Amino acid sequence: MNIRTATATDLSALAALLQETVLANGPQHYTPAQTEAWAAVDASSLRFHQLILGVTTYVAEADTGILGFAGIGDNGYVASTYVRHDCLHQGIGSLLMQAVLTHAQEKQIQRLYAEASEFSLGLFTKFGFHQYDTEIVDRNGVQFTRYFVERVLAESAVGLG
Repeated sequence: MNIRTATATDLSALAALLQETVLANGPQHYTPAQTEAWAAVDASSLRFHQLILGVTTYVAEADTGILGFAGIGDNGYVASTYVRHDCLHQGIGSLLMQAVLTHAQEKQIQRLYAEASEFSLGLFTKFGFHQYDTEIVDRNGVQFTRYFVERVLAESAVGLG
């Protein structure tokens, strides 16, 4: 398996991966209406373009194609974490999260934060994030609960010197 940075040529494949994963696994956590609303992804939309290319997005790839992706902004915002529906619980999410953490350390980002879904909350928790709030959001006319999570990587050096 190879971890690389996403490019514009990946947009269609990443949108398809997100959509297939939500449709395959969404019914375990969400209503049919929520699953359908979440799976409504347009690879050519500005919103999806920003989700992938507006941050640094890491792609896990093997001979069988793209296995997952995770994105992080330079402000510490973890924008995405998705693993292909037939590759869950195989360590791919952990490899991608490690790439995100390495990126944060290299950029000296002190705090990571995200809005986790029912899908991703366990992965964030596994990597030391803690939940500090929830919110209800509307996506395509359907309401979802999101979980605000964060992880502090380094404390500031206040009072040293």
